[in-house]
Amino acid sequence: MPRLARNELQGKQFIHVMVQGINKEKIFLMEREKLEYIKLLYKYKDDYNINIIAYCVMNNHVHILINTENINNLTKYMHKINTSYGIYFNKNRNRVGYVYRDRFKTQVINNEKHLNNCIIYIHNNPVKANICKYANEYRFSSYKSFLYKRNENLMIKIFGDKNTYINSNKEQNLIDMNFIEDETDNDINIKNTINEYFIENKTNYLEIKIDTNLLEKITKKLKNTYNLSNIKISKYLNISKYKIDKIINNKN
Repeated sequence: MPRLARNELQGKQFIHVMVQGINKEKIFLMEREKLEYIKLLYKYKDDYNINIIAYCVMNNHVHILINTENINNLTKYMHKINTSYGIYFNKNRNRVGYVYRDRFKTQVINNEKHLNNCIIYIHNNPVKANICKYANEYRFSSYKSFLYKRNENLMIKIFGDKNTYINSNKEQNLIDMNFIEDETDNDINIKNTINEYFIENKTNYLEIKIDTNLLEKITKKLKNTYNLSNIKISKYLNISKYKIDKIINNKN
């Protein structure tokens, strides 16, 4: 089964980008507005040597996974797209002022597994938002082009074959991965995740200290969902870093 070669990641940056409407307002209200943003993504990519791996345009935000050999090109690329769409949106809506919440957010993809999870996460944004039941039903993402057209070869390198990729997108296999908007939002999300875990498992901070299985589950959930360092996990759970290290390294 073909896989993404190690040298295909070296010397390149895979970046997960999110753009959000000001005050989290909807900035893609009509189908033509979503299509306009997608058109801009492809219109300017060659000007800045950007490769688009995956994308999804939602009502109030956009997720994009790009690949570039020069990280400075990303800033210029996103500035061009967002400025162009901002002018388009204001003109068509007869409005003035800022369109976006702030500067776009970025998340560096660290390895092949992270790349795999990010693609699944992006394509399943509308599923997570209950807009559709399956990723292939949403028109404004790269799911179909990733599977059949522009990025089919990359899909095969990452997932091995089409069936593996399709199965990876089934609800029971989806990765619970959140995009980090800012430190405050992320802190709230992490604490909510812990509280929800406690409620679901009828446990608490004291019990996970003595129950290795419960501790392992929440530790790995925080690691996989938020890509937290071991020391940060130890602080959130109020447990020694030594114990977290043993959990992560499967040495318990």
